[in-house]
Amino acid sequence: MRTIHDTSTTTRNWRRKFTFTVAAALLSATVITQFGAGTASAAPGPANPSGPNDSAAQQFVRTVGARVVDNQEALSTFRAWMIGRPGFAGSGYVGSVDDLQGKATTILWAGPPTALLSAIQAEGARRGITVTVGQRDHSLAQIDAAVDAIWQQAAAGGWSGFAISAIAAVGATDDGLTVYGTYTAAQRAAPVRSLATTVLGVPVRVVPGVDASTSNGRDNDFAPFDAGGYMLSPSTGRTCSSGFGISLNGTSRITTARHCTANDFQDRAAPNRYGTGVRNSGDGGGRVLSASAVALALDGPFNSNNFSKLVIGFEDLGVNDFVCTGGGNSGEHCNVKVTNLRVSFNDGFGTFSTIEGVQQSRGAIAQIQGDSGGPVISLANTSAGQVRAAGMIQGFLGAGMTGAACGPVFDAGNNKCTANVLFSSMRTVVNSTPGASLLTG
Repeated sequence: MRTIHDTSTTTRNWRRKFTFTVAAALLSATVITQFGAGTASAAPGPANPSGPNDSAAQQFVRTVGARVVDNQEALSTFRAWMIGRPGFAGSGYVGSVDDLQGKATTILWAGPPTALLSAIQAEGARRGITVTVGQRDHSLAQIDAAVDAIWQQAAAGGWSGFAISAIAAVGATDDGLTVYGTYTAAQRAAPVRSLATTVLGVPVRVVPGVDASTSNGRDNDFAPFDAGGYMLSPSTGRTCSSGFGISLNGTSRITTARHCTANDFQDRAAPNRYGTGVRNSGDGGGRVLSASAVALALDGPFNSNNFSKLVIGFEDLGVNDFVCTGGGNSGEHCNVKVTNLRVSFNDGFGTFSTIEGVQQSRGAIAQIQGDSGGPVISLANTSAGQVRAAGMIQGFLGAGMTGAACGPVFDAGNNKCTANVLFSSMRTVVNSTPGASLLTG
């Protein structure tokens, strides 16, 4: 069964972070141990560029090869070029399915060919990227309208007997919607069988047995904060993780997931405060906190505070791309493959689209509760320690495992971990926050 869950000293200043530039997953996990005790943590120290030398990133590069990493970077910058074209937002573009070995991409497109599509194909050829077109029957606008209609139907009682967990839309092969959820009535099959097989002209497939809930963690960072810090709310006992730094109207701020609602977050193992809530993003489930930030993402294992990577820009993903998650409770996990670009998810404060990634390494996880708000990155440069901001950890699909099955983490206990993760696009979070821009170095 699959279950959906949401993921000081006076010399402490930005110079200790990095000399380049000043520039969690899931609702919240209850802290199992007493504050400041129970698990080992690294002693505070200077954050240094780690490059690919931490074990997770290094193993990932060995597994897939530097060529795959370099090709994904080329495809990501190509997509960034596409996004910047006039008229792109209202075009027939639905998504991309990447072939990282072949440095190729399939553009999923709804409607007739246009001058923009021709320009995209020509630019791909100029960059040495093989671009093919995969025809889709439904545009993103049609897909989003159908998704919204299903959530509205459910709110009005139209899906009586079936609790919707999430709605998946843009994968490698699907050309419709997949509604995940659980039966809540004794007459389990009848309510679902009576539902229309299309909504606003978009085919709908129902997959029962997928429950839904939310979930919410490195442990002694300090302002200006890095992405991937482990945050504890002393008043609630809940933990989350810090996200990427942004500039909000010219002032650096740290971010987290909006379902991480506490206003007293501090480091899990030190009293350094992340500040109070400033605002939520208009889309993407992000929350801006008042503490300052730098353009760095912590990496390495959960108990490492001494390594970080420089954020150089956004990552725009396609299906089959790879990312690394970096929640504070579990640390860095690479070899996570993107499987769906649009999974509508409710974090308790409303619905928004997330991206699904699935761990490809046997026995490894992608997240544990306490990672909510944490960063999702791609490796932009395998030798210089540079990364791109792909997203923010929000939740996960699956019943999950607990305890020792989760591997080395800060707080295990009853916190659930899974091999898959739902994360929102960081570009979406930033672009829907007025006055915001991503901190980069």
